[in-house]
Amino acid sequence: MKLSSKGTSNISNLFGSWRLEFGTSAPRGFTLIEMMVAVTIFAIVMMVGVGGLLSLVATNHRAQAIHSVMNNLSAAVEGMSRSIRVGTLYNCVTSATTPPSPPPSSTIANPQDCALGGARLLAFESSTGNLTDANDQVVYRLNGTQLERSLRGGANGSWIAITAPEVSIDSFDFYVVGSAKGDGIQPRVLMRIKGSAVVPGGTTTFTVQASVVQRVLDI
Repeated sequence: MKLSSKGTSNISNLFGSWRLEFGTSAPRGFTLIEMMVAVTIFAIVMMVGVGGLLSLVATNHRAQAIHSVMNNLSAAVEGMSRSIRVGTLYNCVTSATTPPSPPPSSTIANPQDCALGGARLLAFESSTGNLTDANDQVVYRLNGTQLERSLRGGANGSWIAITAPEVSIDSFDFYVVGSAKGDGIQPRVLMRIKGSAVVPGGTTTFTVQASVVQRVLDI
């Protein structure tokens, strides 16, 4: 097969054009404006991402703080409920003193209802108490912003706090019915607690109510 000079010229022209268009062209770099635009977009995306991450961390810290507060309060209420449930001879006292001070042991050893107004202090005989000892009652009260418990009838120096300092209790009331033995009403205690706690990002408030029925049958 023979190629004419004309055909050879056309092929040479074709490959020559290919070399001019593809073989000898230099790579093109980014301009300064393109680099500035790319860096600006990257910075905006990073700012949005970091802002979202910081917001998530703050929300998580707040949730953990609230969870810690509620755990502390739940532990205190559960401890009180358990003691009251197995106790006897409920006696609630509306005291004008600050903090509320229990009356003489001989008085709180006697059952007493507080059905109409919330009491500030609750005393009762524990499940392991001695009915002949007038100084071993369990007593709960609100002192300032903390809940306190005494295992010796409210004697001086026997009070211990049962809530954490960061939990501020604003009000703590008891309602007692059926405390008298043989009245046909099973003894019952209603507790109502209101308070607040400072957490990251602000203050959270809470209201807790718990109802406890005496386990020992009132017969």
